[in-house]
Amino acid sequence: MLNGQTRVRGESRTYLMQVPANYQASRAYPLIFVFHGAGGNGRQAYGWGLQNAAGAADNAIFVYPDAITFQHYGIGWDDGPDGHDLPFFDGMLKDIEATRCIDTSRVFAAGFSWGGDFVITLACHRGDVIRAVAANSTDDEYNDTKDYRTYQGLPCRSHQHPPVRFEHAQGGDTEYPPPDFATTSKLFQYLNSCGGGSVPAKSSSRAMSCVSFQSCASEYTECIFDAHIGHTLPPNWAADTWDFLSRF
Repeated sequence: MLNGQTRVRGESRTYLMQVPANYQASRAYPLIFVFHGAGGNGRQAYGWGLQNAAGAADNAIFVYPDAITFQHYGIGWDDGPDGHDLPFFDGMLKDIEATRCIDTSRVFAAGFSWGGDFVITLACHRGDVIRAVAANSTDDEYNDTKDYRTYQGLPCRSHQHPPVRFEHAQGGDTEYPPPDFATTSKLFQYLNSCGGGSVPAKSSSRAMSCVSFQSCASEYTECIFDAHIGHTLPPNWAADTWDFLSRF
C-alpha cells in the first residue's frame, strides 16, 4: 500500500493507493477510486475488499481517498459542484496519471453512504472522465426528497453520464429513510436517459434482487437487498462491483 498526497486550494490532501504487484510501466491500467463513508478514511474503504475480488489486484490500480471535515458534519465529502472535493479528485487523477501508466478511458468510482453521495456528484459533473460507477446505500441533496428534479447538483456539467450500479436496502435504512433511494433511482434514470421499463437482472445473492433499466443512453442497474441487512454493504459486494466495473 502506497501513501499519496496532492494539494487542493493550498491544502495537502491524502490518499492510499494499491498498485499491482506485477505492475508494468508499459501497460495501461484501469484506475478505480473507492470513497469511504462518514467519519471514515481511505483505510476503511480498503477494508471493504474490492481489490480482493478475483483478478482485481493484478489488473487495476486502486485509490482510497481520505475525506476531511465538511462544515459541522464531521469527516465526509463536499459533494457540491463548487466544493473542495471535485478539485481533490481532479488533483489525484492528474498526479497519478503523471506517475503511473493509466488507461484514461477506464477511470471508475465506487462509494458507500456519504462516499456514494460523492460518486453521484462524479457521475453528474465528471461523467466525461468517469467510465462507470457503483453507488451503494446512498442518495444526495434534494430540496424535495420526493422529486429528483430538485437535486442540488443540477444542471450537470458533464455532457455524458456513466453506467451505474446502484445497491440499497428495500425502502430505506437507518441513514436514508424513504423515499430517498427511490428518488435517487429516478435521478439515475434521468441522468442516463432511460426511456423504458426494467427487466430482471442476475443477482449473486438470494437476499438481493436486481433489475436492468431499458432504453438507456448509459447502462443503469439497480439492486435492492433485504431491509434487515441495514445500512451496510450487501453480500458479495466486492465481487459484484468488480464484475460490473470490469465489463467496461
